[in-house]
Amino acid sequence: MTSSAVSAPLEAPVLGDASPSKPAASDEILLRSARLSDIPIMGNLCMDAYAPNPVTAYLTPKAYMYREDNAQQHRQGCRRRFLDIRSLSIVACLAADPSMIVGFGQFRRLGDDYGAKQFIRDRGIRERLWIYILSWFFYFYHIIENIIWSDRITHKARMKEFESWVGDDNEIYWKSHPERSSRWHANSIVVSPQFQGKGIGKKIMLEGLKRAQNERVIMGLTASVEGEYLYRKVGFELLGTFSHRVPTDDREGGGIMIWYPEGTNAKS
Repeated sequence: MTSSAVSAPLEAPVLGDASPSKPAASDEILLRSARLSDIPIMGNLCMDAYAPNPVTAYLTPKAYMYREDNAQQHRQGCRRRFLDIRSLSIVACLAADPSMIVGFGQFRRLGDDYGAKQFIRDRGIRERLWIYILSWFFYFYHIIENIIWSDRITHKARMKEFESWVGDDNEIYWKSHPERSSRWHANSIVVSPQFQGKGIGKKIMLEGLKRAQNERVIMGLTASVEGEYLYRKVGFELLGTFSHRVPTDDREGGGIMIWYPEGTNAKS
């Protein structure tokens, strides 16, 4: 995905800037297309950002005991999304130290309309071939990795049930509405806990929204309780709350959200 310019299993939860009282995004934060070599850092960011989340604590109750297992799961998830031909991955780094990645976003272009096909064509034959080869390589790599280092953190029964809940929400809010099939979908917006509240999540999200606006298509996402505030600030609306919640999470907020491009009659 290295040639995709930044401008115009279970999906990871979406996180954002929860506090309205912290300073705005600094111009010293730069955005660029993610590289394959960024995946380990992205996985570590997920691990740190999701640590206090009741959902991940419920699904992976032993994550604190086996940190490397936790990192492995997040690396694999980020890598699979990165190697999806329909995916766009963006990282936020410090201008003074571009090797210091403080956040990232992964978006996916769904549908078979002109915009979706053009996004894939714009990758170029060489890049598409390279992604195809790498995706198969890492498919088998992950299988071997999971055999050698088996999963010790996931509660299998809870995860299976949770995946069925995700499927229910997907059916309710997306599959049952064919007019929403062509869209950008934000799979992950993750910011390092040390840099949250500075507008970095918003800056990443706006890059994805530029594409949706240019293509005149909606964008969807699954918002955590923490992330809902950020997404409302950039124009997302709540389609509905989750059909199920984990027993340990009694907080209000979060759900399935949608963003409509300006100048369209998408709502009707």
